[in-house]
Amino acid sequence: MKGIFYIALTLCINISSNLFAHDNPTKPIKPAHYRGLFVLNDSIAWFSGSKGTVIRTTDGGRNFDTISPRATNTKLAYFLPYGNQTVENYNRVSDAPISLQRKDYRDIWAKNDKEAVIMSAGDSAVILKTIDGGEIWTIVYTDFRKDIFLDALEIDSKTGVGMVLGDPIIPESIIVEVNGNRNQFVLIKKLKHKTKSQDPNIAKKKLFAALYTIDFGNSWNPLPVGDWNLPLDSLESFFAASGTSLVIIESKVTAPKKNASSKKNDTSETNDVHTQTEPPQFKSLTVGFAGGGINPSYHIVKFKNQKQSTIKQNKRVHLSTNQPRIVSNESISLPFDGGAGSGVYGMCLSDAGNMLAVGGNYTVPDSCTRASAHSTTNNFGLKWSGAHGTQGNTGGYRSGVCISRARPLTPGIHESLRIKTFQRIAICTGTNGSDISFDNGINWLNIPKQTLKSGLEFNGSYNACVFSENYLWMVGNSGKFIRIPIEDLKSMAINPLTY
Repeated sequence: MKGIFYIALTLCINISSNLFAHDNPTKPIKPAHYRGLFVLNDSIAWFSGSKGTVIRTTDGGRNFDTISPRATNTKLAYFLPYGNQTVENYNRVSDAPISLQRKDYRDIWAKNDKEAVIMSAGDSAVILKTIDGGEIWTIVYTDFRKDIFLDALEIDSKTGVGMVLGDPIIPESIIVEVNGNRNQFVLIKKLKHKTKSQDPNIAKKKLFAALYTIDFGNSWNPLPVGDWNLPLDSLESFFAASGTSLVIIESKVTAPKKNASSKKNDTSETNDVHTQTEPPQFKSLTVGFAGGGINPSYHIVKFKNQKQSTIKQNKRVHLSTNQPRIVSNESISLPFDGGAGSGVYGMCLSDAGNMLAVGGNYTVPDSCTRASAHSTTNNFGLKWSGAHGTQGNTGGYRSGVCISRARPLTPGIHESLRIKTFQRIAICTGTNGSDISFDNGINWLNIPKQTLKSGLEFNGSYNACVFSENYLWMVGNSGKFIRIPIEDLKSMAINPLTY
């Protein structure tokens, strides 16, 4: 009997460890403050953070690979417009004046388990890309200006069109290239922007830093300067607390054409970040972004391809410059308190077209007045409403927010939180705790520290959060990480008054 008992006990332990192995990493995560989080599915996720740290898991958090850019595995590249550069112009970064190990990578985007783009905030901001899972990184953009500070990076995984947003700075874009084989940076020119503004002195004022890509982050160029990136007041800027102050609402490109010089059946692999196709042509990009200021506002801006007409042999020929021009720009006041350090820190866009925004003031983390807002379905942020009073608001300052896809209702869900057909679960998190919503961010319920139904220990405070199909991923300071089954969250809706 004793033998049978021990066998049964061993089986239970093995089954239990298999059930929860993917929800708890068995190896310590590299200690860093993580703010960049990109989740591809239930198994694959990329994290980025302080001390030049980038890590990746391909098995749902059981193990993590540290794949941080360092001088020994990083190359330099100067790109001609739209990514027409060749691999011969790459050089090792062994002696370059960039301390990669000191960078704070505030945001990250990934196409799959091999291809990713990371963005550092300030102190000579850099954007790097890998196409081989972090074995080799390529610096695809850098800016040495003293006051440069980048806040968010977004790329549309379907079209390859993306944008980087930064704090206001005098509009000078510095491009650098490698000087021969000496691995040294040299200033080659400053870009002159064509402005579309009623203000003749706009080029002398601080403007939001803004870059765009049309090739999945292989190359970056400045967006046109105009009233759209002129701060509304002296305090307006953005927060890089989770890399979520920017969302892509829509983007379009023409289909890429096969390069005539490439071989028809060529299957050779290369370390070049470029594919063997001609770059796609930019068609349009619509983005929404928000931050802080005296009166925090949400901006929605649309860019379209700029076409130039020329006359040739009595026929009108339209030549595309493949560059964006500003089509529309609208600013909407948000129900957030303003002032230094106050405003929107994170946003997300649901599959129904409604948006959530969270924030507050990181210096007063326990203040929960006017710290969250939601927009109505399918208007992409054109109209916002605040949460329903202090009771329905978040529990304080929140830096990250995410919302799941529509899911079947949980049996027994509290009637006051019932959604007619499907429920979407929303989560927001910050330095003093996390909250959950079952009604698209109209009401928030605080989630206390607890042992979850799956056995996971939830300790409340994180920097960023993202849903995959069946899990909620959260990362924070000092290497904090958790991956929660959505079933754990759905069970909270059965008796929400206890949360």
